[in-house]
Amino acid sequence: MHRFWGLVFGLVLLGALVLTAVSPWQQWWLPIGTSSYSAEIDWLFYAILWTVTFFYVLTEAILVYNLLKFAGPNRKAPFVHGSHRLEMLWTVIPAVILILIAVVQIHVWADVKYPTRITEKINDKPQEYLQVEIAARQWEYRIRYPGPARIAEWEASKSAAQNDFAGRLPERYDDVHTVNDLHCWKGQNVLIYLKTRDVGHSIFLPNIRVKQDALPGKTIPVWFKPTEANTARMPGEDIWYDGQQERGQRRDRDGSMTISWTSDPKNYTFDMVCTQYCGTRHSMMRGKLYVHPTKEDFLDWLKHTQKETHSKTVATR
Repeated sequence: MHRFWGLVFGLVLLGALVLTAVSPWQQWWLPIGTSSYSAEIDWLFYAILWTVTFFYVLTEAILVYNLLKFAGPNRKAPFVHGSHRLEMLWTVIPAVILILIAVVQIHVWADVKYPTRITEKINDKPQEYLQVEIAARQWEYRIRYPGPARIAEWEASKSAAQNDFAGRLPERYDDVHTVNDLHCWKGQNVLIYLKTRDVGHSIFLPNIRVKQDALPGKTIPVWFKPTEANTARMPGEDIWYDGQQERGQRRDRDGSMTISWTSDPKNYTFDMVCTQYCGTRHSMMRGKLYVHPTKEDFLDWLKHTQKETHSKTVATR
């Protein structure tokens, strides 16, 4: 009976370890990584996870062993006090591990986050980046894209792209606007100018493995390069869906025939969420990332959206 609670404690810890071990097969784990640097970030995550797991199992096994061995009123564990050797051991080992992790992650962190590193990349080839502005506000993301004409200007002239980069994508009459839907295409470098119109917010793209806080009064650059597409166009229609919507069949516009359409099995829903508490509807501040399979498909969407939004703007004047 004296060992009962020691056994319960050990079983609870074992259960937590087993649940963690089987979670990837139950889809309780990380979403699929879909950016050029997601593999490096995942490697760091697993390196830290396995290090922590090893010491977790070791320390908890020692704890449960002592709970069982010295249970009972007539058993007393030896008391050790003032062992400089032990103190040095459990101080030096964690310190060395933390230093190693800090050194290993520097190049990944710098490549993803350092503004100077981002600036160097974009200054070299600004025309190879899709520049987008995201303005967070309570409780949505206002997204502004360059129009098709400006993208064509970037392709034709490096200086045009450089000027817009230096000016942080100045507004033009032909800009395209959306709410909560971020579009790009597979294999394209994307540069986001992140800002907030009110309180602190953030943008978190789990599949891309990037998160950045938005601070009042600042414009913060965020970049990524998607490696997987998740968007498909409805055959015969100007409608685009992400990977988990509209599977199966749809009737044609006049209702006379049925169109069969199924998502590519590799398509996924890529979330975009705010992770900084920003008010009462913080939990509802979320959007989606749509990665088109080709540049042509993205430009088709962009032209269609530009036509729709501009016609609505004219109609309301």
